[in-house]
Amino acid sequence: MATSDDDDFLAAPIANPDAEPTAAERAHAKTFAAIVDKTLAGRTPPAMSADDRALLEVATVIRAANGKLELTASKTRSLVDDALRQSIGEAAASQGITPMRRPVKRWLPWALGATTTLIAAAAILMLWLRPARQVRVETGSATPASWRSRPTDPLIGPIPRANAGDAGARIDYIFADRLDGYRERRFARSGGKP
Repeated sequence: MATSDDDDFLAAPIANPDAEPTAAERAHAKTFAAIVDKTLAGRTPPAMSADDRALLEVATVIRAANGKLELTASKTRSLVDDALRQSIGEAAASQGITPMRRPVKRWLPWALGATTTLIAAAAILMLWLRPARQVRVETGSATPASWRSRPTDPLIGPIPRANAGDAGARIDYIFADRLDGYRERRFARSGGKP
């Protein structure tokens, strides 16, 4: 099926704006003007070419952007009702729940504020008036020095400058001392058995 440039004007090359329109361009413009008029009157044709539909959408957007698009009273009422229905929720509207009346809206925030203030005051009074708890700390025998952390100075002593690089040997000596203390404590509990 062969089509000419007159049938598909969007794919046709752009005409010189100063040139006279052709008969096909005039016929297409007249047909498109009729489609736009019908659409603005609310009688959009059900079938039209894709190019005409694209141009019609552009014309509608341009008209709406200029602020010349007015809604009928029934369409405006329908939009307002839908917005109100969404604001109170579809489930609430279907169950017959209506929005709060004006007097409830007026005192409800104050009632909630007073209630939370009373709860907070009661909690503060309970904390302030409660009896003091007695804490008992049982003291056992003193922990031997070998079980506690202790300084390593008596083990290592002063480090001469010549032996400053022997840190590994000093760490091994400290670790062995701590391990001896652990073993002593561990075996004391088990009666000397490993």
